[in-house]
Amino acid sequence: MAASSLTRRLIWTLTIAAVLLWIVAALLAANTLRTRLDDAFDGGLKETAERLLALAVDTLRDDGDESHHGHEAHEVPLYSDSGSEYIVYQVRLADGSVVLRSHDAPDAPFAAPLVRGFADSGPWRVYTIGTVPGDMFIQVAEASQHRTDSLWSSVLSLLWPIALLVPLSAFGIFLAVRSGLRPVREFSREISARHASNLAPVGDAGLPSELQPVAHAVDALLGRVRAALDAERAFAANSAHELRTPIAGSLAQTQRLIAELDDGPQRGRAEQVELCLLRLRALSDKLLQLSRADAAIAAVAEPVDLLPAVRVLVEDARRADAAPDRIALIIGEGVGLVAPIDIDAFGIALRNLLENARLHGPAGEPIRVVVEPHSIEVTNAGPVVPADKLAQLTTRFARGDTEAQGSGLGLAIADTIIRQAGGRLDLRSPAPSQPAGFSARLVFPG
Repeated sequence: MAASSLTRRLIWTLTIAAVLLWIVAALLAANTLRTRLDDAFDGGLKETAERLLALAVDTLRDDGDESHHGHEAHEVPLYSDSGSEYIVYQVRLADGSVVLRSHDAPDAPFAAPLVRGFADSGPWRVYTIGTVPGDMFIQVAEASQHRTDSLWSSVLSLLWPIALLVPLSAFGIFLAVRSGLRPVREFSREISARHASNLAPVGDAGLPSELQPVAHAVDALLGRVRAALDAERAFAANSAHELRTPIAGSLAQTQRLIAELDDGPQRGRAEQVELCLLRLRALSDKLLQLSRADAAIAAVAEPVDLLPAVRVLVEDARRADAAPDRIALIIGEGVGLVAPIDIDAFGIALRNLLENARLHGPAGEPIRVVVEPHSIEVTNAGPVVPADKLAQLTTRFARGDTEAQGSGLGLAIADTIIRQAGGRLDLRSPAPSQPAGFSARLVFPG
């Protein structure tokens, strides 16, 4: 499962939080706006009713001071063709009859009581006010839908700027988070650059105070790892160097003793001692190679032509083998092998692959060394290596199910060297296009 990005998580969290905060603020503002609009509209109704009452009373009295009983309510005509009215009124007598109404006012009286104040009557918000004697009342009404439409238009005027500001805010949050997390990314790159060949301290220069304790802890850990690796490398190198001379001396004396002894039990025991010394010498050589591999000698800045070294190493392997003709070097016409790796380190890696093929492949069976533009593959015959065993062969001192003598370090050394050069060691069994066998392939960066 891929790890989630801290930057992406912060950007999304902050953006969503900002949007939700704006929405909540808009809702609160809408609620406040609704209250203010209701107060403003109610105030308008009240003021309109107070102005119209005196005019309506004067108009009706000028018409003859009639009580208008038995007559239809007088309708004030609409002098504008722009649309319907959203504020209407009715002038009513104390008995509830309508004597005067605006053009769009309903014919039936409002259901609101003839009592001074506000009331809701169906789709209308009604304000009622009467004369001092109480013989005439005016009811001014406003359509509730008009208030709702006004409220929504006001809310939308609040939301549209928010909708436009969301992408701008997200972009601003992105820039702020990227800028704020830049020290974290740089610190992460510095740590990811540390490996067996680069254990330099990370340092805390330019880091914020929150990351400085982490940097100090990482530097302390790197220091302990560096000291442990240096001790391990020094021990392996010193041991190998110190052992070579006494081993060589003991081996020479043993071989001389074998030459002087006649056939018999003593000669057989001397030959066993010689065999043990040969194994010890091979192990010391491998430890020396391992110490050189651990010293990160493989990486170089400029690519190197490796074909001359390949030919020399294959020829050395042929001379060391009892059946030299079984080792075949296959290089396609025009194929070269150029890679950024130290030539001596490459020689150690390929020599180990050739020795592994010679030791663990059946005697007399062919060994193929195939050179391709960015890789070299050594293939030998033999039984199939189980997948679980195959995955462990690059572990130090790990050996497969074989009776052949070996230290269990050859493939580990080759893997360490090729990884330092930016490549990889691919192990396959059965070998490609074969029912069995074993293949070790050095793949260089290309």
